[in-house]
This record gives sequence, structure tokens and C-alpha cells, in this order.
Amino acid sequence: MRPSSICILRAVAVLLLHHHLLPGVEASVEKACRDAANGSPKINYDFCVAELRPYPRSQVANQKWLAVIAASLTKDKTTSASDKVKGLLANASDTKTKQCLESCERVYEDLLTDLKTSILAIKNGRLGDAKTHLSAAVDAPSTCEQGFEELTVPSPLTKEDSDLTQISTIALAFTNMLG
Repeated sequence: MRPSSICILRAVAVLLLHHHLLPGVEASVEKACRDAANGSPKINYDFCVAELRPYPRSQVANQKWLAVIAASLTKDKTTSASDKVKGLLANASDTKTKQCLESCERVYEDLLTDLKTSILAIKNGRLGDAKTHLSAAVDAPSTCEQGFEELTVPSPLTKEDSDLTQISTIALAFTNMLG
């Protein structure tokens, strides 16, 4: 073997060892989702993988960036739910439904603030702050749904709130894995 070939083989061996010996350097979506689902019965592995895999660069992200991605996906879903609420409010005629939708709108607006803060906190290594804001994110969708239940009005946001609960729980689990 030529010396250059030996150098290349050594470099590949070092990279492989580096990858396996340093947890969190690279985390596959599947492994991170499996670890999160194994750690919490509330996390659906298939949902986790389906949501994260299509996200740009998720396949090469480390654990920290998977947490950022999950929190960003939660923010995106919250924005979509908030937009849906605004559309429903424009057409709501029932007083009870309108009251519930207005409550959800406030919940989602607060949630967006918490998520922006949590994303920055994860990026800056302030994990305690991130966990606090992500914990609020996990609870927010049920707060919205409770309003509909209390006034015995069918919720038009059940799917959105279910997805929000799931993705925010994943974001919190990924952040917890960081320490």
C-alpha cells in the first residue's frame, strides 16, 4: 500500500472512532427518536421520525441541533394553528366557540414567545431556560382543548393540538438528553 492510502485509511478509522466514542457528536433522527420514545411513553416514535426526517439537515444534525429542529417544528406548528384560529374566528358565529378560539389564540401567542426563547436558549446552552419554556409548550395545547371541553363545544383544533403536544414533548425530551 502506498503511504497516501495508509493515511486515508487512518483518517477514516479516526473519524469512525470519533463518531462512536463521542455521543452527541452526531445523532441520527431514528436513534434520537428511539431514545426519546424509550424514555417517555408519551412520545410516538413514528411521529417523531416522520416530522424530523424531512427537515433540512436533520440527517446530519447532532443532538443539540435536533433539539433546535424539534423546537423550531413546534414553533412552525404553533404558527399554523394560530393562523387556523384567526381564520375560524373570522367566521365564528357561536359565542361559546368564539370564546374558546379567542382563548386558544392567546395561548398560541404566548406559546410562540416561549418557543422563540427556548430555541435561543438551546442554541446558547442555557438548557434550564430552554426546559422551562418547552415545559410550558407541552402544556399549552391541553389548555386550549380544556376550554372547548369546559364549554361543551367541539374543538376544531384537536389534530393541531395533538400534534403540538407531541412535537413539543419531543423537543423537551431532546433538550433533556443534552443534560
